[in-house]
Amino acid sequence: MHPFIELLSERRTACLWAGLAFSGFGSELNRMAVLWLAIEVAGSSASLLPLAQHAVVLVVSLGAGLFAHRLSPRATMIGTDLVSALVAVLPVVLAGIYGLTLWSLVASAMALAALSALFQPALLSSIPHVAGTKERVQGVNALLDATTRLSRLTGPFAAGLLAAVLPVLHFLTVNAVSFLASAWAVAAMGKLGKLGERPAAPAPPVPVSRRLMQGATLMVRHKDIRLLLLANTAVLAAWTIGVSLGLPFLVAQTGLSGLGLSGLGAVAALVAAYGAGDFLSNFWVAAHRPARLGRFMFNGYVVLGGALALVPLPFWLLPQAAWLPSMMAAAFVSGLGGPMFFIPMMTFLQTRLEGAELTSIIRLRLALTAAAMMAGAGLGSLLFGGLGAAVTVVMAGGLIALVGAWGSLWHPDIGNS
Repeated sequence: MHPFIELLSERRTACLWAGLAFSGFGSELNRMAVLWLAIEVAGSSASLLPLAQHAVVLVVSLGAGLFAHRLSPRATMIGTDLVSALVAVLPVVLAGIYGLTLWSLVASAMALAALSALFQPALLSSIPHVAGTKERVQGVNALLDATTRLSRLTGPFAAGLLAAVLPVLHFLTVNAVSFLASAWAVAAMGKLGKLGERPAAPAPPVPVSRRLMQGATLMVRHKDIRLLLLANTAVLAAWTIGVSLGLPFLVAQTGLSGLGLSGLGAVAALVAAYGAGDFLSNFWVAAHRPARLGRFMFNGYVVLGGALALVPLPFWLLPQAAWLPSMMAAAFVSGLGGPMFFIPMMTFLQTRLEGAELTSIIRLRLALTAAAMMAGAGLGSLLFGGLGAAVTVVMAGGLIALVGAWGSLWHPDIGNS
């Protein structure tokens, strides 16, 4: 039996999965709607919105250690979902009173990003308790990660259907309802205690400075954790340049078309091909137990980066009719590599750390992720203008593959030392 089938047959895991599915779908609709509405209201100034969101995530992730320990992961998830529902619907209410404004969209988007920076560490730190045993942690990670990636695949399709019957502004209302559904699903899980263990005695008070630096201290102390987080951060910066920004810029600068698609349709085809590989890889990784963890993880980056570097090559090597299909094939293979690193990395952290240590290292990773994406977005604008999208995507993919090759050769046995 595949781990997903076993896990979804259990109430606790099914409830957590349902909560993430609801909020993930709503958040994807919200992401597209807010950016589209911001473009309508402010034009090119709307490009500052993603940068502001990453900046908020960075600040909140670094500072959340001051207070996040006061609540259990379950209480944090329920609370952030309920507040997120109010924040998501706020622009809709204000639009009915004052008309739609950029500041209400930006304020709502930034507040939701801040709440997400509280929700995600609570979610990831609760997974060991939901799994019950260390052997099941990887399966839960893969299930929830697959759900998030599926939301990114289905979100654009659902948005296209909903736009025919629902004003784009009310996508935000749908998002608010999805947060309420998520809060209900998480509440239905019941309390998340440490299975098979007595409740731990209350921990002594921890100084403010130590709470703020706990994640960084753990990263410095643990060689394998430091290696994984730094490699992941470097790759995320290159991934932002090569995939998140690179694929749309590639289409925009080259006029790529094919299979009856052009413009945004061609972008959607490339992104969907990448997402399909990403999604399918979860099913395999969920049930796979590699003998050499480090080699398996870093080989995922070799696949991700190597195939990404191949995406622009059809422009130079193949006839025009083959451009889009061959680029979609390369994007699909590239997508297979991401879960090979991410899911084992989270499982590694969740099975070696617990409690406040686990939460703090997850918050640190979230902060590093935000910083990497901000750096990638800043560098990308310079590289696309100076070198062109095709060369930039090849370089970004090559960098990711080099990180993967280095880790696979020099750190094949992570966790065994």
